[in-house]
Amino acid sequence: MASDIKTWALGLLFALVLTGLVISYIQRPPQPLPPGPKPAPLIGNIHQLPKSLQWLHLYHWSKKYGPVMHLSMGGQPLIILSTHQAAHDLLSRRSARLHQRMEAPLLNLRAASSYRRLQEIEARQLLFDVLGEYDRFGERGVDFHHHFERAMASTIYCLNYGYRLKTGYEKELVDAKRVQAEFARTGQVGAYMVDSFPSLNYLPRFLAPWKKEAEKLYELERQLHVGNLETGLENPGWNFAKHMKVSPEGKDMGVEELAFDLGILSDAALDTSTMALDWFIVAWITCGSRWVAKAQNLLDEVVGRDRLPTFEDRPRLAYIDAIATEVLRWRPVVVGGVPHFTKTQDSYAGYHIPANSIVIPNAFAICRDESVFGQDVESFIPERWLADADDEGKAPSIDACGFNVTALKDLPQTGFGFGRRICTGRFIARSQLFIQMARMLWAFEVEPGVVDESTGRRHEVDDMDCTEGFATRPKAFKAVMRPRGEWVRDVILQAGDTHGIDRAEILDQARDGRRHLV
Repeated sequence: MASDIKTWALGLLFALVLTGLVISYIQRPPQPLPPGPKPAPLIGNIHQLPKSLQWLHLYHWSKKYGPVMHLSMGGQPLIILSTHQAAHDLLSRRSARLHQRMEAPLLNLRAASSYRRLQEIEARQLLFDVLGEYDRFGERGVDFHHHFERAMASTIYCLNYGYRLKTGYEKELVDAKRVQAEFARTGQVGAYMVDSFPSLNYLPRFLAPWKKEAEKLYELERQLHVGNLETGLENPGWNFAKHMKVSPEGKDMGVEELAFDLGILSDAALDTSTMALDWFIVAWITCGSRWVAKAQNLLDEVVGRDRLPTFEDRPRLAYIDAIATEVLRWRPVVVGGVPHFTKTQDSYAGYHIPANSIVIPNAFAICRDESVFGQDVESFIPERWLADADDEGKAPSIDACGFNVTALKDLPQTGFGFGRRICTGRFIARSQLFIQMARMLWAFEVEPGVVDESTGRRHEVDDMDCTEGFATRPKAFKAVMRPRGEWVRDVILQAGDTHGIDRAEILDQARDGRRHLV
């Protein structure tokens, strides 16, 4: 009897194993996984991916394994894309088929053109503030990051909620920066063990500390965004909050959902554009000898020295837009890319893409795709964006924001992401970068600040010395921003401080689509 039970048990075990093998064979994808470093049992490639500068490590791996790589993070499939073609095919083209994305009416090209007066006012205030700090601290330098951040935050907070920021130390901005810092810290792939082992998320709260952190971050965000929404609805003049509240979509939203929609827009705009301007200063200091004089000569020719550059000058200042675009390529802000998620299995270039994969377009690698951007991709070369000389005779095509489409090559704007994750505020951001870069180049000479007054030693700027996180900016330093001449001081002081301007009037004009210059 015991012998019969043993025989039956062995037969059952054999049948189960055979069934498992058959199912595994039937379900086995007909195509191989993309190449990648050899994973270890159970943990996969977790031990091979460094905690710092992951994007740089992945870029070097792509040279060995190719433009589409597969990693296993404890069983979680991770697909890394390292060329523009792969990212476009998998994240933009297929996304367009599956998801028809409506351009937000507040953020499209035509709408963005109506916000230019506000952007010019904030860029004017930027110069006024920078000049004032230079006069106080001289060769010790200016905290340029703070001034860029205030100008960008004031622009988006005025549009969203109807109020400007005067100092950059307001509680609303301090809280927003805290939210951003936490998001940058927690947003990296692999920041928590649960990223690699999703099943850990079923653990009770006391054994899953990331849940407590997430709840704390959510509550901080909720208070910030709901408070800003309430302020925006009460403030005089038109703004995004009022517009969305009465829109067909907004009418069906609860208070928190509407507040988060607006708040996420503010958070995204604050970080990315500010950091791009920071990298602009780094490029100016480390390799500006190749392009700054050319830009300043052009500004002197087009604008002169008795007024500030404006958006009316933009069609003739395509080189400034080339500089802005090269900054976004040279040092992409979301350097590791925004993660995407595949719900179903897919295939690409002969490889199997498993369902439930995390797909990351490595922006640092994509922006160094020589098949798209040409040779010497490590160097900062604005000319790579300029149209060929053969196109100079063509009638210029100028878009609603003044961007000279004809003068620049139709290369991928990789700094704004792909597919459904593409930056919805990219038209506003491009205008902001143009007007601030144009005015900074028109007004100042820039070099590192003095860190030792006894010797005159200046800060040594390394163009790869950056912070860690979801978005990457240069490590903090101060830069001397010296007026190019007394004419700069005269024009800036004559233009004066802007905080007495009626913001409600500006916003109502934006609503009506009017584009007056101050």
